[in-house]
Amino acid sequence: MANKKATNGDTSIVSLFESIEEKGFGDVSAEDLKTPRISIIQALSPQRQKSSPDYDPKAEEGDLFFSGTNAVISGEEGLMFLPVWYNKTHVEWGLREKGGGLVAVHSADSDIANRCKRDSQNRLITPDGNQITVTANHYGYAMVDEVPQKCIISMTGSQLKHSRNFNTLIQGTKIEGKTGLFTPPSYSHWYRLCTQTESNDRGSWYSYKITQDKMLSEKETDLFSEAKEFSEFCAGGGMEQLSGGAKTAIEDKSSDETSNLY
Repeated sequence: MANKKATNGDTSIVSLFESIEEKGFGDVSAEDLKTPRISIIQALSPQRQKSSPDYDPKAEEGDLFFSGTNAVISGEEGLMFLPVWYNKTHVEWGLREKGGGLVAVHSADSDIANRCKRDSQNRLITPDGNQITVTANHYGYAMVDEVPQKCIISMTGSQLKHSRNFNTLIQGTKIEGKTGLFTPPSYSHWYRLCTQTESNDRGSWYSYKITQDKMLSEKETDLFSEAKEFSEFCAGGGMEQLSGGAKTAIEDKSSDETSNLY
């Protein structure tokens, strides 16, 4: 979502826009839109490849990328994220050496992983010769250019431990209420997402570093209500029911060399 602030010379035309806001979109509905995602820029990410249409000369390894506006955010400074829902999927990819590409998205209760065998690279391979990756999906709002934007963060490989830590941090939050301590909804607090380096004998990469930042303020009650609706939409299977469903929420890592480093 592109957000513009009016300057003094724009106030007249902006007032005209405001009088007929949200018009001209025809029959566009949720299924006609793609939910943006947050990802970490790695050495081989498109934003780092000059031959890629997504190349950004300002992008550095370890930065965060918001696909909604193609914004590159410093991994050291990070961004604020308000979680509303979580699920896990088994994502089936074509092998990168055979062209890669997304094949299917299986639910967490699918038995697809049980029907796989490990190859020499320790990848889970289906009977059809595709690769299965366990993917943790965090739905919520990212604060981009001072505006909360709906988005999805998908974590795989070594990032899964950071997903588990994130979930533990969320569920471990307690607030003193009228009748004592209670666990608030996940969208009661902002979390800061930064990046950090990790390595093993195969190489190094960047991963998430997530900390709790602050509780929503009294001025953010409208956002809390919106987040509640978004959470209920996800809980009801809304994301899967959209055109393309979970597929549109998942970053194509089938040709990403870093997936073999985890």
